[in-house]
Amino acid sequence: MKKFFNNLCFTVVIVFMTFTFNAQAISSISSITSIQGIVIDKSTQEPLVGANILVNGTNLGTSSDMNGSFQLNIPATHKVTFTVSMIGYKSETIDIKDLQNVTEPLEIKLSQGLIEMGTVVVTGTNTLHLYENTPVKTEIISKKIIEQQGAFNLAQSLGLQTGVMVENDCNNCNFMQVRLLGFDGKYSQILLNGDPVVSSLGAVYGLEHYPSEMIEQIEIVKGGGSALYGAGAVAGTINMITRRPAFNSTKINYTGSSAGGSFDQLVGAVAEIVNNENTAGLFLFGSLRNRNPYDHNGDGFTELGRLQNETIGFNSYFKPFSNSEIEASFFGLFEDRRGGNDLDKPPHEADIAEYVKHTNYGGKLKWKHKLNSEFQYTANYAFSILERDSYYGGLSDDTPEARLEALNYYGYTENPVHIAGLSADYFISNHILTAGMQYSYENILDQSVSNSAYYVNDTYKNTGLFIQDELSFGEMQQFKLIAGVRSDKNSILENWIVSPRINAMYQMFEALKFRAAYTTGFKPPQIFSEDLHICGLEGTQRVIRNADGLTEERSSTLSAGLEFLDFVGDIPLLFGLTAFYTNLSDAYVEEFISADGNIEYWERINSSGANAKGVEFDFGIKPILGLEFRAGYTIKENKYEENLPDFNTDQFLRTPDQFGYLRTSYEMGLGFSAFASLKYTGGMYVPHEIAVEGEDDPLLELNESDSFLELDLALTKDFQLGDLTSAFTLGIKNLTNAYQKDLDFGVTRDPAYVYGPSQPRTAYLAFNLKF
Repeated sequence: MKKFFNNLCFTVVIVFMTFTFNAQAISSISSITSIQGIVIDKSTQEPLVGANILVNGTNLGTSSDMNGSFQLNIPATHKVTFTVSMIGYKSETIDIKDLQNVTEPLEIKLSQGLIEMGTVVVTGTNTLHLYENTPVKTEIISKKIIEQQGAFNLAQSLGLQTGVMVENDCNNCNFMQVRLLGFDGKYSQILLNGDPVVSSLGAVYGLEHYPSEMIEQIEIVKGGGSALYGAGAVAGTINMITRRPAFNSTKINYTGSSAGGSFDQLVGAVAEIVNNENTAGLFLFGSLRNRNPYDHNGDGFTELGRLQNETIGFNSYFKPFSNSEIEASFFGLFEDRRGGNDLDKPPHEADIAEYVKHTNYGGKLKWKHKLNSEFQYTANYAFSILERDSYYGGLSDDTPEARLEALNYYGYTENPVHIAGLSADYFISNHILTAGMQYSYENILDQSVSNSAYYVNDTYKNTGLFIQDELSFGEMQQFKLIAGVRSDKNSILENWIVSPRINAMYQMFEALKFRAAYTTGFKPPQIFSEDLHICGLEGTQRVIRNADGLTEERSSTLSAGLEFLDFVGDIPLLFGLTAFYTNLSDAYVEEFISADGNIEYWERINSSGANAKGVEFDFGIKPILGLEFRAGYTIKENKYEENLPDFNTDQFLRTPDQFGYLRTSYEMGLGFSAFASLKYTGGMYVPHEIAVEGEDDPLLELNESDSFLELDLALTKDFQLGDLTSAFTLGIKNLTNAYQKDLDFGVTRDPAYVYGPSQPRTAYLAFNLKF
């Protein structure tokens, strides 16, 4: 392994030096030709704002302005082929044999298609690709889909995607996690603009921390992703991409909703400013949210806790020199949440209280330099400083001794994360070579249990080196192949971890593509999000820690699928079928050890392994202009190779074998638009912990849940008031009120015995104003 690492280091250094040498050798080209044009909608003849223009085989590109116009500057010695794309439109490729003959502005007409068409993605390869041309299967959640759902945050944005499940794992504090390929949330790496700054602590409640105001697009890649992103990308990656400022505009929005008389309100604002030369831009965002507690079964204990959230931040860029850019971003997240009962009392005076107060500051500084059209490099630093005050516990009885004991459940957690990286891309012939290195540092100090023996003060350091080659070949470059490898040295592991990947795409016909992949991932035995979320059961704290000798988990995923995405006549059509198999070796499971007073001790141990296999179906169609249908369905099976210690089953818990969705949007004219979605969640096995009077150990049972069908509806009306644009939306979520029927009652309830839709029937009104 040491020899392999030395060879890999040597290879990365040589490749990087080769990149630099070649880039310097050809950077003297100074003659520049400008191509001007306008991008318009083929049906309406209206200009398209923000269309992407990318020169094939290079790092050159631009975008259309508020009038749909663009100017593309390229070396005069080159003939050029470039692609014009726009989210929701069919892309067009323009081939110019002789640049000197281009004397008039080009007029490029794009046809409206499905939402995936024309979307630029980056997560699967770390370089820009159109969705339809990327060798890596990617799920896309655009800003438009986020707004159509009326989503407040990341968690609410993820529900309508094939193979993606979001669940609430606690009735007290509403700990949310996302499942990819059926695996727990700890197996999915959450990224912010490509950086893994969302730590284990940040992931406990992080799905609700990041508001929709700061998210421009979400990209999801399923399967092992450690070859690019290192530790944690076992079942997949979820990349939140924030908005890059492009135009001068401001938007203010308000959403008010009611679930059984419990109100939830959000006020948000965004603004972007760009100078006339497009050499500097600033995007500002902020939001305030206040949610009242909700008690579904009237037992005095919350199903949805009280929540107050505040967010503020900015993204910016500055181009000090030609072909260079500095990006800077910053955010501040502040949240106060509490669940249980007696919310008007201090936490330690309630029978059950789960209370957390978060303060999270983060940001990024990135330098990007294009030495020429073939070579570019980036250097970046990102950080996240998270602090949490907490209380997990309550009164076991009303005696003076119990009241003193309840004071012991206050806790405090600190979790700084720092990430630095350097990477380079070299576009040569039909190759895109990428190489780089990344260093991450994370410390976690957790004092959230009353027994100091279970305090945590751990530091994790990881150094990763990676190299990747993307090769395109064939007469029409119809075959694409990505081969890459990354080596990581984690401070809690003795050996280097090697994570290879290979992805391939073959364009069988003009619009029918075959994709196949072998990807790998690993998870080191550090602290996980479940360890930092302590469920309170009748004042008892459940503490999970790693067993001695715990080793890393390793995953390998095989996937293959067909996808058709094009027009059939004048109708955009999407059909996809993907099969996957994931093997997880040394899979982690949790084992009940003992109870001591008000603390339960659980340990995480290695089992023999686990696997997931299944198929995913995708369908989309736009039968008439303005009307779009999109659907996805997943059939899968998740099993451990040996039975779980406490439940005598080899089935994965809390994940259904079948689930899917259907969504539709219709632009009806006269400023009216409608949105509807139907989400199906199949039955699943759910663990249930039952407190037994007079017994120290709880009774553990395994129940099979019902299936659920959720229906969401929304109607929007746009208004034009001079230079102001406004929109009103009336909607209802979970119209069928599909909700768990066998909730536990009272102080002895198991707050983790919760499944199915996390939100009951909810009516809402939204208003926004743009200027």
